[in-house]
This record gives sequence, structure tokens and C-alpha cells, in this order.
Amino acid sequence: MRGNDYTNAVLLVEDDLACLDECGETLANLGYEVKTASDALGALKIIAEDPSIGIVLTDLNMPGMDGLTFLEELSLRFMPQRPIVALVLTAVPTLEAATLAMRSHAVDFLSKPVSAETLAAALRRASANLAALATKFQIVELAKNPANDEEAADEEQPAVPSSSELQAFVGRLLKHQQNRAKFFDPDVFSGPSWDILLDLAEANFRGTPVAASSVCASTQVPLSTALRHVNSLVEAGLVKRWTDPSDKRRKMLELAPEASELMKKYLETSWKIHAC
Repeated sequence: MRGNDYTNAVLLVEDDLACLDECGETLANLGYEVKTASDALGALKIIAEDPSIGIVLTDLNMPGMDGLTFLEELSLRFMPQRPIVALVLTAVPTLEAATLAMRSHAVDFLSKPVSAETLAAALRRASANLAALATKFQIVELAKNPANDEEAADEEQPAVPSSSELQAFVGRLLKHQQNRAKFFDPDVFSGPSWDILLDLAEANFRGTPVAASSVCASTQVPLSTALRHVNSLVEAGLVKRWTDPSDKRRKMLELAPEASELMKKYLETSWKIHAC
């Protein structure tokens, strides 16, 4: 599966048909594409057959396979291969259930009845997490297949660029995106996660970390939105964050080693494509 073969379609898993209908209608009114399942086994079948599912919202107390077992199956069978974010919605919230759900990589734990505002906020957080995961999958895929065109492989390839050339290349990409923001609302872009990674990649070629405030400012979105995406990238293991020892008020960011290497491979591939 390619990293861009998903959308943020939501699969709602709920055995209470009245709750299924009500919650499904709320999700649809919020603008999400909604798929539904009344039990865990049906949900697993839908996920296996439908690559558009990016977010799963599940109840815990269900007949047959319960929600926690379903989350374990989701975590083991699907999450290593594709970007999926899971949330829990339950009428019987307990600390033990929340802990077990988080161990199976659920990112949010909601209590019934849930308001439209609370559900909308949870879905926004889930979408930010999904964007970060999708970016990671895309980078890994590009690193695995930097040039899979057999005919192009037979042709002479441009030389691998130096770090200073890559730095300049990233700078041009950033300037291009910032220039688009003069004419289009930044909300039409796919999200600030990629802007953050590009900004940190440019800093990585300079050999210096960047203040989180500076990175957030470069995304052209509200600070709270940018910080959510930074948090998602940190949680996904793509970005390292620490407190500046010379100024305890300032947080510093840089690419994690694995992300740095993957970004370098991706940019080298992009450089060759643009050079042709």
C-alpha cells in the first residue's frame, strides 16, 4: 500500500444501533466520511478490505469480541502496515480500561454520552496524529523505492547533491510553500506536518536545532494547530524535543536520527527528479 492510498475516513464500531446512528450522523455532519460496523469481527473485515479507513472509533463493551481485543487485533494486524488511529468511546470508563486501550495504541478515551464539540475536538486530534503517521509511512516508502522505474534506472543519473545543495533545495521548497500562502488559504494545504519536517530538514543540513516557536511560525497556521502537529511528530518518533539548557523557557526541535536519514534519501531522490 502506498502512503497516499488512505483518507481520514472514520470507521465507527458500535453494537448499540441507536448510538451507532446518532454518532454516525454527528460524524457525517462534521464532514467525515463514515463507515459503520455493529461488531468487532465485521469491523476487522471492513478494515482489511477498505484502505480508505484512517480513523477507528470503537465501543468497548460489545458481544463476541470486545473492544479491547479488537484494539489488540487492530494494533497487531494493521497498524504496522498502514496509518490508522484508534479512539475509544464507552459508557463505562475506568482507569484500567483506559490503560489497556492506550497500550493497544488508542490515542483518545471518550465517555458516553459525548457532545458534538468533544467528538469534534477528538477527531481533530486524531486527524493530526493520522497526518503524522501517514507522513512517516510515505517517507519510509520513498526510502525503500527511490527509483522504481526500470527504464529510468538504465539512464545516467545525476550526481548525489551535497548537504549545502540540499539545504538550498529545501529552502526553495519552503519559499514556494510560503509564496502559495499569499494567494491561497493555508487550510487548503495537506497540513503543517510536512512543513515542519522540511523546516527541520533544512536546519539539520545546517547542523543546528531550531526553536519550536520558530518552527511553528513557519507553518502559516495558528500556533495551537502547529503545536498539535509538533506533538504528533514527537509521538511518532520523527522529531526530538528538549528544553534549551541556556533558556528554560524555550523548547528546541530537531529531526530524530531515523527521520533525518529518511528525509535525506527522500530529498536526494526529489533532487534527481527535478534535475532531470
